[in-house]
Amino acid sequence: MTDATEIHKETLLEKYAANLSSSNNKAHYLSYARDFLERAGDLDRASVERYLTRLRKNNRRPGTINFAFRVIRRLFVVNGLQWEYHRGEAPAIGERDEHRPQLSTEIIERMIRAATGGRLQAEEACFLALSTTYGVRREEMYVLGTKDVDLKNNAIFISTVKHGRQRYHLIPEELKPYLAKHDFSQRYSATSTSQLFWRIVNKSKMEGLKSQRLGWHAIRRSVLDGLINNGVNPFAARAFLRWKGTTRELAMPVRYYGNVVVGLEGTTPVLEEAKGDDEIFEKHPFLPMWRG
Repeated sequence: MTDATEIHKETLLEKYAANLSSSNNKAHYLSYARDFLERAGDLDRASVERYLTRLRKNNRRPGTINFAFRVIRRLFVVNGLQWEYHRGEAPAIGERDEHRPQLSTEIIERMIRAATGGRLQAEEACFLALSTTYGVRREEMYVLGTKDVDLKNNAIFISTVKHGRQRYHLIPEELKPYLAKHDFSQRYSATSTSQLFWRIVNKSKMEGLKSQRLGWHAIRRSVLDGLINNGVNPFAARAFLRWKGTTRELAMPVRYYGNVVVGLEGTTPVLEEAKGDDEIFEKHPFLPMWRG
């Protein structure tokens, strides 16, 4: 590869990186874009096909191959390169190819019992409380800071990933003791947050789960399933789990709420959007387990 080609590809990568903005998964996206550019000759459909074939030979899962395809497509589009694929030609992901585990109610109850029984450290109990109540994603969990948790006003602000909704939630009384004991100024990484999940599993005496590919998202799926099974409207469940709205018209009223009230003695969070959480909590599958 000539120096000119290397410089050109580095420029393509830099422009793609700039387009990623402040994504929490930026390094992950860049790793695939860089790997493709390092192996590609001409930047055309044939080079994409060769790369995807290589991933298949390396036993990468269909979901990973589809993800790499989308990264490369965005790399081409951002840089104004000709994209020779048509709509519908992305690598398919069959229903049985995806791994979307959720935890049974019995497993989650054992984890919560480990927390209420004092077998978990403060950070473990706190993160488990957040996960089993709000279905917090791993990336949303480890960016929480002291400014996001307002116990005085019963409010927690959860940022989001995947272009979903950032929003305030109400903090139920059951969770307050566990959030109060945690030091939210402590910083975590994606890896250390995943390790926390497995520490909870081990302390819940469920070492047999180690053979499973699990993480915090398995609890998130269980929260969704439990809410809907308990009669929560799917649209309300979607809003509670901070998914992106389907239309601009639906999303705009939510976005238009003020998010803080400025008063003579300081500011307080606006909890207009969070008022619906009370109804969610009444039908929540796991919140009663935190009452001990």
